[in-house]
Amino acid sequence: MTRIGRIRIGMAGFAAVVAMAVSHGAVQAQESWLVGAWEATAEMTGMPGTTVSMTWTIEAAEDGAFTGSWTGQGQGQSYTRDMSDISVDGDAFGFTVRIEEQGQAGDLVLEGTMAEGEVSGTWEVRPEGMPAVMTGTFSGARAEGEGAGR
Repeated sequence: MTRIGRIRIGMAGFAAVVAMAVSHGAVQAQESWLVGAWEATAEMTGMPGTTVSMTWTIEAAEDGAFTGSWTGQGQGQSYTRDMSDISVDGDAFGFTVRIEEQGQAGDLVLEGTMAEGEVSGTWEVRPEGMPAVMTGTFSGARAEGEGAGR
């Protein structure tokens, strides 16, 4: 399977450590279980108790492409960004969010899967031109009122 997730985030906005990139999967957008609103919590490796709440909403266009927005909240800050390169491959998913903050940019890479109506996976932050500087895990579920997942 190819890499499924990238997210861009500014170093100063480490709470914005959330965004997703996904390579296009075999599932058509309008048939995807990923379409809708999701709520999740991201935890940072090596920093117990440091969490970021995130929500994302994904829609499907008539041409089968995905569009979406992502919001991350933590450390007293909130960021909302457009998502791009959203895709699904079976139960795996990912997406990208470009975040530029105080002249710096980077990728937050999220890769996840869905099982029994819940999503979970890993993420890492890669400042532009550098290896990952932060990593962690995330878990969540469809937002209330969004219907049952698969």
